[in-house]
Amino acid sequence: MCLLPLECAAFLLIGGCTTYVPRPLPDAPQWAVASDARFDARFDSRFDSRFDSRFDARSAPLTADQVVSRALQYSPEVRLAQREVEVAKAKRYADGLPPDPTLNFSTDRPGAAGFVPAFMVELSYEVSALIERPAKKKAANALLDQKQLALEWTRWQVANHAYALYVRNVNLARLEDETDRMATHQQAVASRMDSALARADITRDADMLAQTRYRDSAQESFGLRREHLHAIQELDTLLGLRPGTQFTLAAPPEPTEIPDSVIETALADLGQHRPDLLALRAGYDEQDERYRAALLGQFPKLDIGVTRGRDTSAIYTSGLSLSVTLPLFNGNRGNIAIEKATRERLYEEYVQRLDDAYAAVQVITADLKLQQEQLQAARAAEAALNTSVEKARAAFQQGNLALGALADLESQYGAQRIASEKLANSVLQEHVELCTLIGVSAIDHQPLQQAIR
Repeated sequence: MCLLPLECAAFLLIGGCTTYVPRPLPDAPQWAVASDARFDARFDSRFDSRFDSRFDARSAPLTADQVVSRALQYSPEVRLAQREVEVAKAKRYADGLPPDPTLNFSTDRPGAAGFVPAFMVELSYEVSALIERPAKKKAANALLDQKQLALEWTRWQVANHAYALYVRNVNLARLEDETDRMATHQQAVASRMDSALARADITRDADMLAQTRYRDSAQESFGLRREHLHAIQELDTLLGLRPGTQFTLAAPPEPTEIPDSVIETALADLGQHRPDLLALRAGYDEQDERYRAALLGQFPKLDIGVTRGRDTSAIYTSGLSLSVTLPLFNGNRGNIAIEKATRERLYEEYVQRLDDAYAAVQVITADLKLQQEQLQAARAAEAALNTSVEKARAAFQQGNLALGALADLESQYGAQRIASEKLANSVLQEHVELCTLIGVSAIDHQPLQQAIR
């Protein structure tokens, strides 16, 4: 009879335990398969129908929607943010569990004959813990909201960043081909100038200038090739692919300017729809509940229990136990101070982020307009040089222009072409950043909340 409480306790402990399941770390990278057409069920319901989840690096060129879809599914940043949501769900589950009761058992063996073993069984419960439980549950719910909003903000950034990398890779590939052809052409010109110098038809200065143009063109070609390689590697990482995975990209549509009405509408309620600001607000709500729970924790801890015992004279007794912690030295005052200071820090962080968000949109909008004007001027200069090159080639064919003069114009056109493309990429990056800040897709300027769910 004395062992019955212990047997019951052991049965409850064993029956309610979670078993350990090992998960060893991998010894090699876990790359996703490029031709894997399976779609992760965790994200399946969140995608809009316009995002095609099929991805096959060996089939037709990939569209912007396919690249964005793949990035949202396999991006390391999205996966880590998803794990944060799962941790928050586990914390909400943990904070929602009530405290366990406490079972105490003691026994005494008499040292004289004529007496029986004594025992005492006590079942108690910390009643005061139930007072803090509602505040902790609200805090856990707010934490989950924060992590889910942070996940959405990550998906916003990944979606637009994937589009920016997509366009950048396409433009770099096209520009790399052009510079390779230009370098080959300049090499042929330099070879012809060497032959002309050998015949004494030109001066050494003209030949040296041709050689310099060829070296500059070749150097520019190698530089673009290296830049393109880095862009491909960055896109591979974003898509969760093994570095060096080869795939082709379809030509993207030309980025269009963001309508002023879209910017004005987004700014009107920026703090109410941008996920990072909403996540900070949820984080503040969580901390406010943590502070409330700390205040409730300053009250005395109260344990109430029932006892059943037998003394050595075989007399059974039943009773009630009461345990109260006296808040004389601690009183949870340290935790209260910590939670209050943390809440103040989160308040200041939210106010600063909100101010920075509006300021960033205003600054990048003004800067983007200036860069777009600069790009238009660069494109005009490029078009003018292209016209001059075409006329110069016609004149050269008619024998009215020297080869060196033609090569000089072609070199200028190539340099202007590269400068225009680099400026266009800079405009694209700011365009994507502005779209992310105001919460619209860089592809079609539709709200990102609808596009990536």
